[in-house]
Amino acid sequence: MLICRYADHGRRGYGRVVHEENGDLLTPVRYDGRARRWVGGIGPARPLSEVTLLPPAEPSKIVCVALNYAPQGSPAGPARPADPASCAVVLKPPSTLAGPGAVVGHPGEPWELRHEAELAVVIGTACKGVPAQRAAEVVAGYTCADDLTAYVRRAPEEPTGHPPVWAKHFDTFTPLGPWLATGLDPADVPITCRVNDEVRQDGGTRGLLTPVHEIVAVVSRHMSLLPGDVILTGTPAGSGPLSVGDRVEVSLAGIGTLCHTVGAASDRPWAPGPTADDGVPAGRVTARPAPRSA
Repeated sequence: MLICRYADHGRRGYGRVVHEENGDLLTPVRYDGRARRWVGGIGPARPLSEVTLLPPAEPSKIVCVALNYAPQGSPAGPARPADPASCAVVLKPPSTLAGPGAVVGHPGEPWELRHEAELAVVIGTACKGVPAQRAAEVVAGYTCADDLTAYVRRAPEEPTGHPPVWAKHFDTFTPLGPWLATGLDPADVPITCRVNDEVRQDGGTRGLLTPVHEIVAVVSRHMSLLPGDVILTGTPAGSGPLSVGDRVEVSLAGIGTLCHTVGAASDRPWAPGPTADDGVPAGRVTARPAPRSA
């Protein structure tokens, strides 16, 4: 089952996407936290083209698992155990979220922007210390992600051996979508990234050093997970630079294709009291309820 999050004249909700010969249809649904599954919502089926797709999650945090694939040209090693010290975990703020078709902002000089196609896990149930064998019970669905990262190479005259400065926190640095897939087996999902129709990454979750169910276990031991939280599971070899004007397509088998383009860095002037799209003052922490229909 495919589940999208959408906006329609100011109203937001979740819907089941059904591919029909004459066009895709959307039927409203909601997530039942007690039953841990998507159930029917209120409203008739309608063409998907009548609504605007949003990122298919409302996270309190976005968790990245770094270095979870063997380097290019190296054989994949054995799967790592579910040990909280075995994975490098990095956080991204919710302000990095961007939806299908978004224009992401290149941070400009001196940054080099790079794509990282990944499988994203969306949490459906608040949890802590989840056993790996029960990880699937707390997952609302899986989706495509581009875990954009910006790097600054150190000046040549600086001492060698220092790694580049890197950042994942810029606005729009987590394109996500176009929808969630439920019932997906995350153990073997092919992943492809194209930039301007050129294949840059061609791998899959079979190459993960720490498999998806173990990732959920590890991260949930690091921190409490809330409904809507997103876990980015790692990117296969082939991450490369992006320039303003590039078009990126991240495709995951069984889910679909997430498209976004790269625009210039925002030069919007500073203003006091900025607010998010839903009117919540930027920077304010609020409790995230389970995914809900409009």
